[in-house]
Amino acid sequence: MSARKGYMALLIAAAAAIIFAITRVENWGIFCLLVLALTLIGVRKDAKAISWAHFLPLGLVMLFLFYLIYHYANPMWHRVIGYQTENLRHIFNWNKSFNAIPLNDAPFFRLWQPDWLTAFFRWVYNYGFALSYWVCVIRAFFTKDVQKFGRYSLAGYLLQVPLILPFYNLILLQEVWYVQGTPDLLARDLTPEQQFATALNCFPSMHTSIAFAGFLLVIREKSLWYRWWVGSYCILIIISTMYLNIHWIIDVLAGMAFAYGCVKLADWIVGTSGYAAFARSFEALGGHLQRRITGTGARQASASRDAKQNSLGG
Repeated sequence: MSARKGYMALLIAAAAAIIFAITRVENWGIFCLLVLALTLIGVRKDAKAISWAHFLPLGLVMLFLFYLIYHYANPMWHRVIGYQTENLRHIFNWNKSFNAIPLNDAPFFRLWQPDWLTAFFRWVYNYGFALSYWVCVIRAFFTKDVQKFGRYSLAGYLLQVPLILPFYNLILLQEVWYVQGTPDLLARDLTPEQQFATALNCFPSMHTSIAFAGFLLVIREKSLWYRWWVGSYCILIIISTMYLNIHWIIDVLAGMAFAYGCVKLADWIVGTSGYAAFARSFEALGGHLQRRITGTGARQASASRDAKQNSLGG
C-alpha cells in the first residue's frame, strides 16, 4: 500500500471511529441511525469541491472536540440544574401568569392522542435535542465545507448554551404538566424533588431553539431531499414539546426567536475576515500534512527537477 493510500485509510478509520463514538453517547438505536443515514443522501449536492485529504486532518480534530463537548455536556447540565435548584432565587416566576393565558398550553395539539402517536412523539422528544443537532453537524462534515461546518456548530449548540443560561437563571417557568398537575406524558419515574428540577428551564424552549436553528440552516441547502427530511424532523421536535404537554406556546415562540438570533450571530461570525482566514488555513494545513506524511511534495519536486534536466539535456 502506498503512503498516500495508507494515510487516507488512517483518516477514514479515525472519522468512522469518532462518528461511532458520537452515536454511543446516548446509545442511539436503529431509528436514530436511520435518521442519520437518510440525512446523508444527496450530500454531494452541497459538498465543497476540495479533496478529503485537505479537509480531513483538521476536520477530524474539530469533530472530535465537538464529540467531547457532547460526551460531557449532560453531566455538566445536571450540575447546572443542581446549582439552580440549590442556590438560585429566580427574579421572575411566570408559572401562574403563563397558565392563565388562554390556549397557551396548546390544547389543540392533544385533541387526538392514541398510544402509538404518544410513543412516537416520546421518541422524537427524547432524542431530538441531540439528534437534530448532530445529523446536521455530521452532514456538514461530509460536505467538506469549513464555513458550513462552523455555522451549524455555532448556531445549533455552541452559541445557544452560554446565551440561554441567563434566561434560565432569571426566569422560573416550568413544564406545563408540572404547573397544571397533570400526568407526565414522558412517563418519567421521578420523585417530587426530581420533578421540580426536571421541569425547570422552559423559557425559551431549548428543544425548540436547537431544532429551529437546524431548520433555518437546512432550508438553505441545495439537496431537496435533505431540506424535506431534516426540516420535517425539526418541525416534529417542536410539535412534540406541545403534544407532550411540556412547553407553552409562548416559550416555543421565544425559542424560535432565540434560534433566529443565534443563526444570525453564527452567520456574522462565519462571515468575518478572521473566520475566512481560519478556513483558508484549515484547508491549507490539510494539504501540507498530506505532503509531509506521504512525501508527495518531495516526489513532485524531484520529478520537476528531472524534467528540467531532461529538457536542458535535450
